[in-house]
Amino acid sequence: MVIEPSIGNYLQNLRKERKLSLREVADHIGIDISMLSKIEHGERQLQNHMIKPLAELFNLKFRDLQIQFLNQQIIHEYGNEPYINEALMTFLASQKQQ
Repeated sequence: MVIEPSIGNYLQNLRKERKLSLREVADHIGIDISMLSKIEHGERQLQNHMIKPLAELFNLKFRDLQIQFLNQQIIHEYGNEPYINEALMTFLASQKQQ
């Protein structure tokens, strides 16, 4: 399994590229600076409700950021499970039948 850089690291790079402070980004998404710093350093997980304001702030497609978020959630929660690939394939197959 290829481990991609964390979404927090990705957001930190975007913030720095755009020369935004932690305060500016934290205020925009409605959290405190320490929480944002912890997200950027992988000590806390990004929450679903933060994705839309982050996509707007950084002018990203919501869909792309949502997919990256979900990917990180799966890796974080299930990355070490031996049958994760089979479970995901079963899930996708069941969705096609609906």
